[in-house]
Amino acid sequence: MTRRLAVLPVFILALTLMAGCGKSGSMGDYFSRLFGIQPSGDRDLGGDEPQALAREAQELMAADNYKDAAVLWQQLKDQYPYSEYAAIGELKLGDALFLQDKFIEAQAAYEDFERLHPEHEAVPYAVYQQGMCYYSRMKGIDRDQTPTIQTIQTMARLLETYPYSRYAVMAQSRIAEAQNNLAGHEFYVGEFYFRRKDYQAAMNRYLGLIQYYPDSGYHQRALNRIAEYRQMVRDGTVPGDVNLREGIYDSPFLAAPEFTGGSVF
Repeated sequence: MTRRLAVLPVFILALTLMAGCGKSGSMGDYFSRLFGIQPSGDRDLGGDEPQALAREAQELMAADNYKDAAVLWQQLKDQYPYSEYAAIGELKLGDALFLQDKFIEAQAAYEDFERLHPEHEAVPYAVYQQGMCYYSRMKGIDRDQTPTIQTIQTMARLLETYPYSRYAVMAQSRIAEAQNNLAGHEFYVGEFYFRRKDYQAAMNRYLGLIQYYPDSGYHQRALNRIAEYRQMVRDGTVPGDVNLREGIYDSPFLAAPEFTGGSVF
């Protein structure tokens, strides 16, 4: 739930803009403001029927009835494929599914939108939401990290392709969170090996964490574990047969002869 709430400002913006559509403008004006589409008086938006269907679907979204809204968005894109509202329906179908925590289905909808409308102004939003679908499926540091890696890859694609998008800052934040999750996973695995006294495997994990995730919240813990191992070697309690690859990092912890070991957590 926490991860889904992180994206809610985007939806709040959408719903706020929609609330004024009935009084101040058309559905086309709504999406003009939301995605930067320039309104045009002679634009064919598909007639009254798709517009009414889109408005009803958005009203259901505003009422948190995402299930019924998804049905209407699907109906809109299926029954009026040549209306401009069809593209809106494809995108908002993703939103309705996302807000039901149907992240796999939502991701497919956002991917379809990007594939079918590669030049659309809303593509950066669709890419960001693809990343959020992965982000929302991220698990703890003791679980499979595939969604975490996919979060980073998708958000990095957004930053590379649309660096000036309004979603770029949020994408950077999600990448940082995902990288911290990966660092935590490396530390977790390192701890597993350390407890089993497989010090080479443990040091490899700690050193990789330090090298690739230097800004994570696990950096200091990894340094302390390495220093603890070195103290154990000096004390003669374990053989010093582990290659610490000291050249890849610089840490005062590892050179401190007064360090006496012990865990920091």
